[in-house]
Amino acid sequence: MRRIPLKDTERYTLERFKQGKKTERHLAWLKSRKAGVGGSDMSTILGLNSFKTPYELWLEKTGRQQPEDISGKWAIVKGNALEDELRKRFRSNHPEMLVTDGTDKQFISRGKPYLRASLDGILQREDGSFGILEIKTASNRRAGDWHDEEGNLRIPPYYLAQVEFYALVTGWTWGYVYAAIGDDEPVEIPFEADVEDMGAIDEAASDFWRFVTSGTPPQLTTGGDVQKAFPEPTPDIVDESDDDDLYGLLARYESAIRMLNDLKATQKELQEQIILRIGPHTGVRCGNLQATYKPTTRKEYTVKAATYRKFAFKSTEEKEQ
Repeated sequence: MRRIPLKDTERYTLERFKQGKKTERHLAWLKSRKAGVGGSDMSTILGLNSFKTPYELWLEKTGRQQPEDISGKWAIVKGNALEDELRKRFRSNHPEMLVTDGTDKQFISRGKPYLRASLDGILQREDGSFGILEIKTASNRRAGDWHDEEGNLRIPPYYLAQVEFYALVTGWTWGYVYAAIGDDEPVEIPFEADVEDMGAIDEAASDFWRFVTSGTPPQLTTGGDVQKAFPEPTPDIVDESDDDDLYGLLARYESAIRMLNDLKATQKELQEQIILRIGPHTGVRCGNLQATYKPTTRKEYTVKAATYRKFAFKSTEEKEQ
């Protein structure tokens, strides 16, 4: 198959990173990322990222806060180490396509140059059409994200936003996510970008970038955002007596506290009654329910050991008949 060289188009311009040391290329990539929104930012912008909020991303993009250096975290080290091998493995599984490394270049939208796509891999079919390859590694702990309610493979929403962003910038609306999940054989999930999703992503990215360029922060979404935004709050309590929504929120919180305290008191009372039933034994079982109250030892300050009995409750499988 004849390889079609990549070049600037009416949709995007190509920024190529100079060949050199990997650290130098990485620094160039980081510098370019600060100049706009990238695919890995989209899950945060859309509120799909459980590790970062839109406000925290805004702080980073405006230079008010340096991004956390996660390069030394094992998940990142593992992912970087496996990326090239996974790309080679995907290539060997698809001789009908050309599969090339995409990490030495960046696609910049002509109409909106703050939209910037960095791909793990570039695919080319025999008909000359280009596609997107996104490579991921995931732990067994997050394996559930990769399956729907029926157990079928799917692209997690926070990664789907990323590849559809790439489709928006490049105009390449098909591709694959190739993922190594735990220790199992890598899986590949094909995708076709959705036009409506791409439109929503375009709008969200544009709205966020206006926050960046205007210096106006986006809406705060967590208590952590409030702490970062107002590290030294004024020593006053504002009276919002006319705000019915706020009153309802406070009333619901008060009710939740009362319910929680009642449940804790009930739990304590039931636990004491069960312990009395256990008496001199280690535990009791009734059907598929079991409670134990057995001796255990805990060291205190490494000076002495205290022995006490610890209560535990669990639901077990029904005993075989």
